[in-house]
Amino acid sequence: MGIEKKDFKKILDFLNLNGLRLNDIFLPKPIGIGQSNPTFLIQDNKLNLKVLRMQPPGDLVRGAHRVDREFLVLKALREKNFIVPEPIIHCDDTSIVGRQFYVMEFIDGDIFDDPFIKGKSSIEKISIYHSLAESLGRLHSFDTNDLNLPFKKNHGFMKRNLSVWYNQIFNEDNKPDKDIEKVFNTIIDDLPENGDLSLLHGDYKLDNVVVNKNNNCIAILDWELSSFGEPMADISFQMINWLIPSGVLYGIGGDWKKNGIPSSETFLGWYEKSYGKTVDLLSLRNACIFSLIKLFCILKGIENRINQGNAFSEDADLKAKAAPNIKDVLMNAFESNPKDLIIS
Repeated sequence: MGIEKKDFKKILDFLNLNGLRLNDIFLPKPIGIGQSNPTFLIQDNKLNLKVLRMQPPGDLVRGAHRVDREFLVLKALREKNFIVPEPIIHCDDTSIVGRQFYVMEFIDGDIFDDPFIKGKSSIEKISIYHSLAESLGRLHSFDTNDLNLPFKKNHGFMKRNLSVWYNQIFNEDNKPDKDIEKVFNTIIDDLPENGDLSLLHGDYKLDNVVVNKNNNCIAILDWELSSFGEPMADISFQMINWLIPSGVLYGIGGDWKKNGIPSSETFLGWYEKSYGKTVDLLSLRNACIFSLIKLFCILKGIENRINQGNAFSEDADLKAKAAPNIKDVLMNAFESNPKDLIIS
C-alpha cells in the first residue's frame, strides 16, 4: 500500500510548515508487513531517513490505530531514556489527508518475524531473548505516576480490555461457538480488579523490536495499543508463544530447545529480575487465557477486515487462517494447571 502523490504533497506542505523539510524526490517506501498502521520510510532534506506512520484509510474500529497515543508514549519514554525512536511531529488534523499521521526517528537494525531467528547462533538467540525479556521488565518497572501520560489509571484493565475485544468481534451477527463463550465467561471473573499497574505495550513481541549487531534490543515499535494496566497482559502475550505450535504465527511450541531458544521458564526469570517482582503462576495462567482469547479475537478481526476489503498486510490471509489453531491452544490451556503452562 502506498501514498497517493496528492496526499504526499499535502504531507510535505504540513511538515515544511512545522519545521521538517523533506527530500521531495525521495518517495515514501512502505516498510513492515504488520496489520496495524501503514508505515513508510521518508527522507529529510539532509538525506537522513525518517519514519512516517499513518492511520489506515476507511472506517476504523473504536480505540484502534491510535497514532496519537503512540506519539505520546514515545515522548514520555524518551524522557526516561527508554529504547524507543524519537518522536518528531504529529498531525491530528484529519482534514489534511483524511487520517492522522506522525513522523519519528528511523532506527537502523534488524527486525525478526521468525521466533527461531534463523541465521543466528544459539548464543546470539539467547542474547536477543534475554534483551527482549529485560526490556519488557524495565518498561513495567516505571512508576506510572512518573510518566508524563494522560492515560487513565483505573484498575481492572484486563477485564475491560478483553470485554472490548470480545464484544467488538462477537455479537448478534457473529456469535462465537459455545467453547469460546464458556472460556470467556469463566476467565473474565478471574482477572484482577486491583492488581499492579504498569505502562503496557499492548502488542509486545519480537517483530515489534529492532535488534542491533550485538543482539540487543535497541528500539521498541508499534505503541498504538499502549495503556496503563496489569503487566500480566504483556508478559502473558510472550509466554503463550511457548504454548502455540511452531509454524503457527509466532509459535515456538516444543521446538524451542532444538532451535537454541530459551525455555519460557528462563524467559520469565529474566523478566522478573528486570521487573523487580515475582510473577504469581495462577495469575499468569489466567493472563495466558486472556491473551489467547484476545489473540483469537484479533485474528477474527483480521478476517473481518479481509471481508471488508480493508486489510493491507501481505500475511493477512495467513493470520486469519490461524484462528482454529489458536482456539485449540486456548482450550488446552484452559484445562491445564498453572504449572503446566511454564515450559522449562
